[in-house]
Amino acid sequence: MLREIINNIIAKLEAGGVTDVYSAFDAKDIASKAKGIFTVVGIGGFESFSPIYSPYTVFIPFKTDIEMNITAPSKTSVTDIYTFYDEKIEPVISDMSGLTCNLSKMSIKFDTNIQRLVLTAKLSASGITKTERSSV
Repeated sequence: MLREIINNIIAKLEAGGVTDVYSAFDAKDIASKAKGIFTVVGIGGFESFSPIYSPYTVFIPFKTDIEMNITAPSKTSVTDIYTFYDEKIEPVISDMSGLTCNLSKMSIKFDTNIQRLVLTAKLSASGITKTERSSV
């Protein structure tokens, strides 16, 4: 379910024009990722609730903490990375159907390990997944 949520967010970001979006679960080395600004989507916490059954579908409500790390080259200004989030990421997140998201924390720092500027946005999200019931 976690990969499904992350893949759904990645697909919506890419459909909204955000390029170079990766899953926190991929095994790609940072050197093989984009040289410019790129975004990594992950899950910081997850809680599911009692399923709701209908004759043909099972609905599972959930709450999760989505973590987005927007990583930029070291010469990128803080204003540029915030502008990237405001213009590219935030409009897509606020318009995601089936998922309610609220920004809960945002921070920016220079990561000396990778020599890049990293903006971390943590979003509290809730939604419902649905799966078809098997007829077995």
